[in-house]
Amino acid sequence: MRIVLTIIWALALFIFTCSVNFNLLIQYHIIDFQLNPNPDWSELLRLDFQWASQDWILRKIGHLFGFFILALLASNFGKYKSAFYLSIIYAALTEILQLFFFRGGRIYDVINDSLGVLLAYLFCLILFNTSSRHKRNFNRSSTSFSKQEKHK
Repeated sequence: MRIVLTIIWALALFIFTCSVNFNLLIQYHIIDFQLNPNPDWSELLRLDFQWASQDWILRKIGHLFGFFILALLASNFGKYKSAFYLSIIYAALTEILQLFFFRGGRIYDVINDSLGVLLAYLFCLILFNTSSRHKRNFNRSSTSFSKQEKHK
């Protein structure tokens, strides 16, 4: 089931990133792919930060959380470490593919997506460190309890 959810989420990310008009997709649920046979590769290096635009900031947050979720699903919450690398490769691939769909792929979006993957990795580390520490403490307390019972 996890693999199916991962594929569906990756497909959703592809649709979000490669549909020609993101606003039409969000507002009217119109998926529109238009192939660009001659992409402008210089778009990848363009630094068009729009910090004053709330819409732009929300899209960047969407990038981060979209790939955070992808990394969690693909790695099965940290069980498959290679899935984190694959998520970053997918982030780069989607940015390159955007150029072929009249969208502006950006290197800084790959970095942003990778930050989402990194946060997912750190989340899994913290989650499993905390749960394994809790299990160790539980095992210690149950072991000491059984030793006390033997001495009685």
